[in-house]
Amino acid sequence: MEGNLSIVRRRAVAVGIDVGQAHDPTAIAIVSRITTDTTNPGLSFLNPEPNPRYEVQHLERLRLGMPYPAQVDHVEALLCRPPLNRMGPRVLVDYTGVGRPVFDMFAGRHALRRAQGVVITGGRDTTRHGPGWSVPKGELVSKLQALLHAGELRIAASLPDAPVLLRELQDFRVRFTESGNATFNAREGAHDDLVLALALAVFGLSRPETVRELDVVWGR
Repeated sequence: MEGNLSIVRRRAVAVGIDVGQAHDPTAIAIVSRITTDTTNPGLSFLNPEPNPRYEVQHLERLRLGMPYPAQVDHVEALLCRPPLNRMGPRVLVDYTGVGRPVFDMFAGRHALRRAQGVVITGGRDTTRHGPGWSVPKGELVSKLQALLHAGELRIAASLPDAPVLLRELQDFRVRFTESGNATFNAREGAHDDLVLALALAVFGLSRPETVRELDVVWGR
């Protein structure tokens, strides 16, 4: 009936992993991208959420100095727990500083076999390469800033590391080189591990992926 509005709600999930080095912990962020569509295009103006929203479900920094094999074990166990084990999340691993062999350790596990590697660059173009992507840091961070300004990125205050993430976001600075290129970095002495893990997850959610659907019928 025309008086009824049926809403299809789609949820896609991505996991961003910023692999740390000697002085930086590995950070993990799990994010959902939720979109809603009406089954009747003529009633699209009644859609309560016309724009996608991004919800940060999980934030975590691993113990500084944790060996890489132990980190891989931890991430694999995380992905094997419900509901993640049923949702088939996209996994993006930044191996810019640690090298391809560390990424291969992650991708060699069954639960991580579809993981994509990311090399963060200072350039302007996003390109696809063998195990994943080369992505400008500016693209990753500017997307987060746009979502925050639009109110489309929600970070649950109940997450233990939420205050740390917010502090990292506030510490980010934009500088311009002599050639006019924008650079994005944390202020001196600050960390950006959670910001980059979150940015990786959001980047993953901008790519084609499998989604889960949940039908919700709204009354008249």
